[in-house]
Amino acid sequence: MTGDTHESRPRRVERGVEARIRELSDAGGLSGLPGEGEPLPADPDDAAGDAWAARHVVRTSGARPLWTELRREITERRLRIVTRLRAHLTWLARRQELLERMPSERIVSEVAITKQGDDRARAEIAQAIAELNALVRHHNLVVTATSLHLPIATFEGLLEIARTPRR
Repeated sequence: MTGDTHESRPRRVERGVEARIRELSDAGGLSGLPGEGEPLPADPDDAAGDAWAARHVVRTSGARPLWTELRREITERRLRIVTRLRAHLTWLARRQELLERMPSERIVSEVAITKQGDDRARAEIAQAIAELNALVRHHNLVVTATSLHLPIATFEGLLEIARTPRR
């Protein structure tokens, strides 16, 4: 099978491609392209050995394991809850300042309004924490390595984070 009449299809395709590249090069169609005359960049998957194709496909497709997407979502939700808690703490502090300067006849009704707002915000935050913890539990079921498990969030723990000054 070394004769031209019995040449393999891949070899014929390769020769055709090489011929087309020579034609383009001779006609100047490949001149002035970025990187002309420079060596090709190193293959980042070169050290993968037999797993080269798998690593290359995963890297170039943007595919990520489910647990990494869950971890990203958990981090974003936790940040939103802490941000909401910070805003609520600021609101409570402003309400307290307002109550201190308010005429005595309005204090009782304004305290009730503040308590209603506080109860509503705490209920919303508790619901968000419950949803966050459902994601954390799902993540911890998917991840087999216990060292990568995430802790369950608590209202008190997130409140403590919200009270710490931002860096």
